[in-house]
Amino acid sequence: MNSTAGAARLSTQGRAFIAAVSICGLAVAMWCAWTIVHTSLPPAWLVFAGLTLASASLTLKIPSINSTLAVSEIFALAAILLFGPAPGAFSFACLGIVLSLRGRVTRDRIVLIVFNFGNLAISGWVCGTIFFALSGVAPLSQGSGHYGELVPALAATTASYFLLNSGLTACAVAAESGQAFISLWRTHFLPLVPSYVAGASVSLILVVVMREGQFMAFALVLPLLFISYLTVQSSFGRVEDSKVHVTQLNRLLLSTVETLATAIDAKDEVTHDHVRRVQQGTLALARLLGVSDTEMLKAIEAAALLHDTGKIAVPEHILNKPGKLTPAEFDKMKRHAPIGAEILSSIEFPYPVVPIVRHHHENWDGTGYPDGLRGAEIPLGARILSVVDCFDALTSDRPYRRRMTDEQALTILCDRRGTMYDPLVVDTFTENYRQIMPAANSAPHPAARAIGDARAQDRIEREQAREALAPSSIAVNDTLLAVTSLSRAMSGDATIIDVGSLMWMIVRQVLPCESMAIFLVDEQHDEVAVRFAAGAHAHVLRNVTRPTGTGIAGWVAVNAKPAVNADAGLDLGLRAVELSPPLRSCLAVPLMDSEALVAVLALYGDKPGAFSEDDVRLVELLAPRLASALIVPAIDEEEDGFVAAAASIAGVSGASKQKSGLKLVTRSHRSPEPA
Repeated sequence: MNSTAGAARLSTQGRAFIAAVSICGLAVAMWCAWTIVHTSLPPAWLVFAGLTLASASLTLKIPSINSTLAVSEIFALAAILLFGPAPGAFSFACLGIVLSLRGRVTRDRIVLIVFNFGNLAISGWVCGTIFFALSGVAPLSQGSGHYGELVPALAATTASYFLLNSGLTACAVAAESGQAFISLWRTHFLPLVPSYVAGASVSLILVVVMREGQFMAFALVLPLLFISYLTVQSSFGRVEDSKVHVTQLNRLLLSTVETLATAIDAKDEVTHDHVRRVQQGTLALARLLGVSDTEMLKAIEAAALLHDTGKIAVPEHILNKPGKLTPAEFDKMKRHAPIGAEILSSIEFPYPVVPIVRHHHENWDGTGYPDGLRGAEIPLGARILSVVDCFDALTSDRPYRRRMTDEQALTILCDRRGTMYDPLVVDTFTENYRQIMPAANSAPHPAARAIGDARAQDRIEREQAREALAPSSIAVNDTLLAVTSLSRAMSGDATIIDVGSLMWMIVRQVLPCESMAIFLVDEQHDEVAVRFAAGAHAHVLRNVTRPTGTGIAGWVAVNAKPAVNADAGLDLGLRAVELSPPLRSCLAVPLMDSEALVAVLALYGDKPGAFSEDDVRLVELLAPRLASALIVPAIDEEEDGFVAAAASIAGVSGASKQKSGLKLVTRSHRSPEPA
């Protein structure tokens, strides 16, 4: 058995191990060569040495790992029994060179040659020494004996050769692949014991044939060996084909899951590609923590993509709420972990995905959900996922805040160390986060790119349509505009601008707001858009649109519930805090006529939490009157793009509303888009 580990991929410890084996093996080979030169050996040992090298091409690739089993080892072992440890070990060493010479000679190949040479030299010499020490006989070519008495010594010899040769090879493969030595040896080498036992038996048969002079029998044994080789090779080939097939199926499964998860994630224009970054970071952190089990790594990889699957069962108005959740809403949000686990349990994953998804919100101190697990009771994959997920969320831009710096995010993780998160996981992450998290400029997933391009094109088309219909904007003094609006209202010719101006004249006197906006629903484009803005930064507010169900106004329009002190950035983006004065909070109220939505009134303050409960009650008290004063207008180019009626101000009745062709939007017709 020989290793095919590549030197370029070895750690410092791996290189030191390879060097130690190579040096010891060279020393053993030199001693064997000196012994052969100064010992009178029968010429027949050259026959076995020749058969060892000639059959070197008859190798069996061990499925799943970078290692091979050589049929020629049978002849080398027979040489040990017949001629002593030195000739046999030297044959083994030469076999190591021949097995490693295939392919182009490179630096890695030279390291491989020297290691295999040393490995087989050491293994052959040690097992030969053990045989003659236990059996108490001279090399079998020199005398006779009872073969039955040699069986225990031969068994010990075979065991020592197997353990030493497979152990050295497994160490080299483990150093290359990063797998745990014991797990790798138990999985891939221990099942080869029967092959070694069979090889030792055949070696003893060759010794018997050689000693008894039955050369015809010896000639018959060689075809038998060749047939056995072909049989085992065919068996190993089928195993390798099955492994390749399983690998392809697993890759297909994971790529399908990744594409679907990324497509769902990409619907959020802010957090798209989040799940893929979390997936890559979680895998990297797991490996740094010493997770080497292939099945566990696959489970972590799939769970990182699917950990929020259960959110499809959480009501839209909770998922997209532009503000802090109430205790009742948070209780509903917490259901997504067990629901996601239940959904995924219907998929027969060949690795433990479900426990990671169910428990990724458990806390180290037992205060998490859904089961209140603590410490090591929480699956390791869930503990790893929660840390990476938190860091990526903190260091990603949101519509209402800029991304935190890495240092700020790490500070938060360290503050939660030992309470929310596993201390070991946090420590490992903070020490290695640069190599754990994927590069910010990594190529997006094709699904995310396709959806992003489609959404970008859709935004461009909507902007072009609005620019074609929008009236030219002329700055007018608020007081003069209010007086003009009042005169038009009294004559019954009020527009939405007039109604909005009168609203602003009243609202700014009694509420702590810097700006006001009236959002109307655009059913054609499935969005809410500002149709009137006043106060500070009105020119910025006039360009605001949000997909239905997203942002503050979109959420209020769908759920017909007020949003109190929501972050203004949910509607205005990062520029909200860059304005002077900044717009930091928003009070948004639906203006309803019975069950139909008329508009959304949004008031913006310059301080967080600018609006009190009294302010909310006041606006809710005014909302019915404001709704009756404002009707969703139809497009009319002669009225600067907006034709409206102010029912209460202009005195228009419900009947005349319908006569004018104006319409209201019923909430039951909305189809909110997930945020």
